Amino acid sequence: MSTAERLTVYTGTATDVGQHRDNNEDSLTVAGTLCVVADGMGGHEAGEVASRLCTRTLAYSQMFTRPGGMTEEEETKFQQALEAEIQQNTEEPQTNRRLRRRKDTSVLNQQILKTIENIKGVISEADEAIKNTLGLRAGTTLTGAWLTHIGEQQMWFIFNVGDSRTYRLLRSEDVETEEALSISNGPIEGLRLEQVTVDHSEVQYLVDTGQITALEALTHPRRNVITRALGTGNYWEPDFWVIPAKPGDRLMMCSDGLSGELSHNYMARVLATVEHPQDAADVLQMAALRAGGRDNITVVVADAITESDAKVRAEELKELTHTDAHKIAARIEEFDYEHTTDTEEEQFHPERELHRGING
Repeated sequence: MSTAERLTVYTGTATDVGQHRDNNEDSLTVAGTLCVVADGMGGHEAGEVASRLCTRTLAYSQMFTRPGGMTEEEETKFQQALEAEIQQNTEEPQTNRRLRRRKDTSVLNQQILKTIENIKGVISEADEAIKNTLGLRAGTTLTGAWLTHIGEQQMWFIFNVGDSRTYRLLRSEDVETEEALSISNGPIEGLRLEQVTVDHSEVQYLVDTGQITALEALTHPRRNVITRALGTGNYWEPDFWVIPAKPGDRLMMCSDGLSGELSHNYMARVLATVEHPQDAADVLQMAALRAGGRDNITVVVADAITESDAKVRAEELKELTHTDAHKIAARIEEFDYEHTTDTEEEQFHPERELHRGING
């Protein structure tokens, strides 16, 4: 059985009100290995509340703190079922194994489907929270990626409702980006930025049905009309993608305020050439502002790294931010000091008695 080291996320985030809006209705959260972006709508601060309710509900859910969202009991049952399946596959003739695979769903696939249902349940809680708080006066889009493992299989669970997007950077192993590359030119050979999610919008429907081209969709007058959103009381079923995870993966989640301002090639080159995820997020946000910033701009860049690599980076950050105050605090037991406060306990005097004493 594989014993690959567990993965975690190393992230960079940025959000801005933009050049033409009075308030920021976007929200984002990074909680553990869960990354989420939500784009509220409704105006008069209602959209802002909707997006924050959405991200907060997901961030506070205990499900995302457990492998595959499973309880200890569910994880035990999964391991037992998986071992039984492996034993059965070992004992069965090759021909029978092929027939059984065609006929049945594997234990792993069954658990993936259960995890998807659990995520959908948390998103449903967010939908109800928005409806109960705002009374159908506002809604929000949602996109997110969760890095987790089921057994020894490490994977991304990606989901979306509306037109906020999740992208994945695909890079050939032979593509070298050590040299400084201009991020204003065309695509890099061997590099591709894949849009994982599919917009729930009117223009996406028109593109899918062949009524307009993808290029025409960029300037279509109905490009901002979405067909699914949380909290509106209408259909909001999320779409899901499950992708195997490996060290070096880079995902980007963003609101349409970013993807609507920047070209596909530009985003790809930034994500490929800017090493630190926070720097990449900052560059993308500033570029969207320079391009017009017509809407709120929010972006999360998430890298998959091993847990040992995460510890190394944490130590490096600690060294970079270390000050004399930290050194003194670390040696506090070596110093003799005396408390300067007296030992008397604090007493409470009502304000009314204080006024009575002053006025005689």
